[in-house]
This record gives sequence, structure tokens and C-alpha cells, in this order.
Amino acid sequence: ASENQQKGDEAAAFVTSLLEATKSDEVPIYVVLTMRSDFLGECSQFRDLPEAMNEGQYLVPRMTRDQRRAAIAGPVAVGGGDIAPRLVQQLLNDVGDNPDQLPILQHALMRTWNHWAKQSRNHNSIDLENYESIGGMQQALSFHADEAYDELRDERSKKI
Repeated sequence: ASENQQKGDEAAAFVTSLLEATKSDEVPIYVVLTMRSDFLGECSQFRDLPEAMNEGQYLVPRMTRDQRRAAIAGPVAVGGGDIAPRLVQQLLNDVGDNPDQLPILQHALMRTWNHWAKQSRNHNSIDLENYESIGGMQQALSFHADEAYDELRDERSKKI
């Protein structure tokens, strides 16, 4: 069998195992699957998965600007930090209303927090300088990938 066929068979077996686990009478098992709504149609590739998805589907509504603000500032406060209002505004403007940007926002916030924690945690609020140093939302992933690549030890690893 081809590699693609083998991977497809493994995926089907995995989905079947998940669905079977939810049918246990001895121990209640709940499976939570998350995916973007534009991929829901792909569920039809797996036997019984569309039916299972339809039984308990919940579509997460778009976040309002205030909810996005809370999602930015809340975790910083819980972690014992403080975030400058101008950085919150910049983040809100960068993410806009596009829900596809939320995972990128999350990554940029994590990188910004880590940079701030190394540089000036005890002295200042997290501010634009910390955010800009990680590349902002536009380049945070790329900068992070470059760092990971640079940490590879040998040329063979870098080629893979």
C-alpha cells in the first residue's frame, strides 16, 4: 500500500477507536474534537464521524472586540504581569475581526510574554517594544521558525 493509503488507514482506525470509546457503558468517556468550520465536510471521509459530529456540535461565535481585549489582558494579569494599554490597542488592531488570526495572536502573545519575562519582568509592563522585538503578528511565526532552525546542530538536520 502507498504511504498515503497507510496514513489514511491509520487515521480511519484512530477515528474508529475514538468513536468506539464513547460507547463504553462501564466508564463514561467524552471525546472533544475541534476544527475550523470550513473543514467539517472532511468528516465524511470517516465512517460514523459525521453523525457523531452532528450529535454534539457547537459552533463558537466570533469574539467581540471587548472579548478579544479580555483574552489578551486576562492571562497576563493571571500570570502576574501588566500590559500597556497601547500594546493592547495594537494587538486588537492587528488581529482585527478575522478569527483566523486568533491562533497567530496566541503565538505572538506567548512569544511577547517570554521576551518580556527574560528582559524586564520585574521593571516594566509588557509594551510595544517587546511585541515588536518578536516580529509582531506578521513575523512572530517566521522569527520563531528561524530560531528553531538555527538551533539545529548539524547540516543534515537542517536539510531535513
